[in-house]
Amino acid sequence: MNIVNIVPGDHIFYDCYTHKHHGIYCGDIAYKNRIYQNVVIHFEGKFKRGQIRGLSFDKFAQGRDIYVAQYKKGSFFSDDLVTKRAISKLGEPDYNLFGNNCEHFAHWCKAGRKRCGQLHNLMENTGGILGAAIAGGVATAALPLAVPGVAFYGIVLAAGYTGGELAKNGVNLFSDKAEYDNGCI
Repeated sequence: MNIVNIVPGDHIFYDCYTHKHHGIYCGDIAYKNRIYQNVVIHFEGKFKRGQIRGLSFDKFAQGRDIYVAQYKKGSFFSDDLVTKRAISKLGEPDYNLFGNNCEHFAHWCKAGRKRCGQLHNLMENTGGILGAAIAGGVATAALPLAVPGVAFYGIVLAAGYTGGELAKNGVNLFSDKAEYDNGCI
């Protein structure tokens, strides 16, 4: 396991290969007249039955490498406020993969806005592929058969690339990127 210096208020995550799972490390907390030690608060997603829960750091990590999200300077709350925000949400239900997941929760605690870089990147890449396919298909249909083969493929590829870039830019208009870097400490 990768050992990093984690302090209460850190937005942490681990890699699940297909996605990353996020939480807020809170350290030792008082909750409902009890003291809990070494706590991570995260959105335990089980479709609509998921809820925000606390668990020990060891249970959260399960031997995996843990990373700390690196936010841009000035884009996040104090560590104490981040911890308080996470604790205030304990027990809340309504997990939603597309609008209320573990990354949305962690980003909200840390920076005050629900954002999910993983969904943004998926939409950006999917939009790019679809835009490229549509633009390439339109170029193919619009070109006369008399265009030489090399020129034909060049025009189709250029149209596809342009369509992909336009689609990515369109996604960026309607979806916010996360304000942190997935770089590891």
